[in-house]
Amino acid sequence: MPGTDAASVDRHGAGQHPLTTHGPRTHDLPSFPIVWLGLAWLGGIALGQQLTGWWPLALWGLVALAILAARYPARWRVFLGGAFLIVVALAGAWRASNVRVTPADLPSGQITALRGQVLDWPDQGNSGVTATIVLDAVRVDGAWQGGAARVRADLPFAPAVARGDRVELTGYYRSVAAIGLPGLRASLTRQGLHGQFRAFSVRVLAPGQPPDLDVWRIASREALKERVRRVVPAPEAGLVTGVLLGDDTLLTTAEHADFTATNTAHVMVLSGWNIALVAGVCAALGRRFGRARAWWWLVLSLGAIWGYTALVGVSPTLLRAAIMGTLYLLAALLGRREDALAALAVAALAMTAVAPGTLADIGFQLSCAATLGLILCSTRFAASAPLRHVPAAIASSLAATIAAELFTLPLIVHHFGRLSTVTLPANLLVEPLVPLAMSGGMLAVLVSLLPAPLASAGGVIAWLPARLLLLIVEGLGAQPWATFAVPQPSWLVVAATYALIGATLTLPAWWPKRRALASAWVAAARPGWALLLCGLLAGLAASAWLLLLAG
Repeated sequence: MPGTDAASVDRHGAGQHPLTTHGPRTHDLPSFPIVWLGLAWLGGIALGQQLTGWWPLALWGLVALAILAARYPARWRVFLGGAFLIVVALAGAWRASNVRVTPADLPSGQITALRGQVLDWPDQGNSGVTATIVLDAVRVDGAWQGGAARVRADLPFAPAVARGDRVELTGYYRSVAAIGLPGLRASLTRQGLHGQFRAFSVRVLAPGQPPDLDVWRIASREALKERVRRVVPAPEAGLVTGVLLGDDTLLTTAEHADFTATNTAHVMVLSGWNIALVAGVCAALGRRFGRARAWWWLVLSLGAIWGYTALVGVSPTLLRAAIMGTLYLLAALLGRREDALAALAVAALAMTAVAPGTLADIGFQLSCAATLGLILCSTRFAASAPLRHVPAAIASSLAATIAAELFTLPLIVHHFGRLSTVTLPANLLVEPLVPLAMSGGMLAVLVSLLPAPLASAGGVIAWLPARLLLLIVEGLGAQPWATFAVPQPSWLVVAATYALIGATLTLPAWWPKRRALASAWVAAARPGWALLLCGLLAGLAASAWLLLLAG
């Protein structure tokens, strides 16, 4: 969808592969403690980032559970589990509260230049370069003054800057509060940036000393990108490098707009598809040679997954998929049935424990939502009555697309305020071509070592799926009705929507038991209506407190 974060969207990144798909058995969420722990932790981080002082709400919950445990001692395990989840949520909120962004310390007046250090490797786009600058001095009214802030800097192509360089930029600065675009303003805030600087000129004051691993990674990516360009003509080469390396700078602005309009920009994001292909190849070769459960083969497979991740660059979506791929291979080694839902929970727990701000990344949110939809719904949808008589391959692809669309729709509307009317047919037609384009890109890198005629012939294998994919995206994205604006719902509406989806999916599992349990509780509590009244008042007070904090 539109916005600077659209390129980081990993919606179908998990795909239909062993990391996400399951057999006929469906998940009953209450039977998976790790999933509940993950939900409590992520909920605590979300509340810790959005609200302050909400701990009385958790305290009320602990008191209510203690009262219920005393009133119904036969169910003490259930209430103890609920209390433990509240404690986990409190731990997540505490973790999130410790990573508050330090406010900017800048002098008043119009900033026309700044000096600082390039924090990370710049991103090269179609019209310029984007970098994160940690500034320490600014020029106001012709005089240099001290300052402290982190800003996004839009730079010209030349001179080239690298990670660690100390630079002086001339241009104009806008604070986050002064930016009129809500999407850009929210994106900068999520990244912990204080503003945007549009640079007209750049001067490198002192070159940095980037780590050797970073230099190797950048050089290797550029070498692989050049090899693809040798054997695959443009613009298909831009798509192949986007699918294989996450580098879509070779595509034109119009082509980017078509991918945005059709909601298919995720195909050029390093995601679960990439890790799935690497893990799947390793697992298939291991089974072929009878070494799938050998510890040394596991080490080689893990080396392939994390080596590829280090080569192309770590992003939240790719890191999530790499962790799930690691857990999948470990489950295969131990001879246990892989559980993608538990793997997703572990990946989300690990990533947000190390960096709580990851939860605010749009790509991470959409990646987890799409993967969750594939895990919970793709098999159910494929076996549903409307798709029962459709060929299995088409039904499976259609079910996966619908599941991912359903679970990412609330987030897409919330973040971007736009909907694509062609996203379902576009993704249904594009998805089978993505692994073919990626596999063809790997082959193109290999055949580029051969003499030119043979290399060009081998490049056709990557060119053909890329050409078909571009034709689909360009044809659907060019339609004037392909996308339209919609109102952006609040976080409370998004959370309520996901709660409703979850309740609907698990209704057959919990409704009969909960109905019988509720009837028993009401019958047992008739002599103590005062207890129920106190519980109701406590719930109303907690709800009022939460609404007050939410503004």
